[in-house]
Amino acid sequence: MPHKLILLLILTLTLITPTYAQAAPHTGVEADSAELDFPNAVTFSAVIKSNADIVSVTLEYGNEQLTCGEVIAKAFPDFQPGKSADVSWTWDMRQSGSLPPGTQIWWRWRYTDSSGAEFVSETKTTTWLDDTHDWQTVSKDNVRIHYYGNNQAFGQTMLDAGLEGLRRNKEQAGMTPDVPVDIYVYPNYEDMRDAILYEPQWTGGLAYSDFSIIIMGVSGNANFDKGTIIHELTHVLVGRNAFTCIGFIPTWLNEGLAVYSEGGPDSSMQAQLDIAIRDNTLFPIRSLGGNFSEIPEKALLSYGQSYSVVKYMLETYGQEKMNQLLTALSDAEPVDDALVRTYGVDTDGLDTQWRDSLGLPALVVVQATAQPTPTHVPTFIPIAGIPQAVTPTPGAIPTSSFTNPDQPVRTGPPLSLTIVLICFCLVFLLVIGVIALGFFVRSGNAKGRRSE
Repeated sequence: MPHKLILLLILTLTLITPTYAQAAPHTGVEADSAELDFPNAVTFSAVIKSNADIVSVTLEYGNEQLTCGEVIAKAFPDFQPGKSADVSWTWDMRQSGSLPPGTQIWWRWRYTDSSGAEFVSETKTTTWLDDTHDWQTVSKDNVRIHYYGNNQAFGQTMLDAGLEGLRRNKEQAGMTPDVPVDIYVYPNYEDMRDAILYEPQWTGGLAYSDFSIIIMGVSGNANFDKGTIIHELTHVLVGRNAFTCIGFIPTWLNEGLAVYSEGGPDSSMQAQLDIAIRDNTLFPIRSLGGNFSEIPEKALLSYGQSYSVVKYMLETYGQEKMNQLLTALSDAEPVDDALVRTYGVDTDGLDTQWRDSLGLPALVVVQATAQPTPTHVPTFIPIAGIPQAVTPTPGAIPTSSFTNPDQPVRTGPPLSLTIVLICFCLVFLLVIGVIALGFFVRSGNAKGRRSE
């Protein structure tokens, strides 16, 4: 194709391609700020000015985290219309739920004036953190340690533990961070618990994989604290390497990798595991896919058993297989399908192999003799209505759910058929009547003609 023709084609496409008006950045936003009342709320405020009366104002805000799509929250502050508007709106964490310390919050103002023009302010950010403490930061590679109330040597010790956690997870499971991991170390558990709302009071450390943030309190035992960093760091890596919006990461895999990475179970976990192996009272792996029991002995066994299963998988099949499993889970494959693709067995098959490695017989899975018919639940209500669940019904099944068992059951034809038959008869009689009337009229006309 000649160059001139190509240029003409490009020019033509450019001219016919529709253009869309977008809100333009505007410099009329002053005193734009976010005031933190940590950990309860953040208040956004600004003074907006325009050449024409301001008729609408919207605050757009959110936070930086791993999601399946862009999430923009909107708030509509009260204001007096005019060429200058003082606007303010408070994000109350006590109602919405708390963000982890260190979260990056962003916001901007979108507003329209009486001429119909729309403007948007520059996006600003702030760090959700109690700035009353003298926070210090030490970092290397993809680990950032934030701490206060301790000396520089302490910070370096925590950093070394984080770097060791990265090394172990890469070597053992092929997991690497996609963004830096921020670890906020509080000098005690009380300070840590005061920094986050609605968490259990016994919590000593929390991993927020979507935010790539860890918070923890110092126990006073250096080895325990270093183990905590490695444990929680593993949770962040699992959450990000196997991130999925519609899939599922079984708890036994997540916790098993974390305990394995920190060096194995503590004495309490190991004791419960040893007893369960001796007495053949281990849990089915499938039962450990959700939340662990809150009963201390069962919780310790759940952690110890998860470690033992992951240890078997890593030391039998190697790091590459584990990395393939995490990748399959991130692709939203069901757990059993991901296991079959990677290891050739589903959860129950893995259970059998692992028990055999411990010298235990395979778990006997009892299948129910009657299974309810599965019902697919739609994500929206179809026009025809919500489908009814179908479940087995013991005994005789009534012919109609509206029939009273104490009343006799109708045995005659349906009411609708009776009405149709009656209508048909009436139409037939009407047709006969019309024909008869026409006959008599014609007869009368004939007699009149003969009499003339």
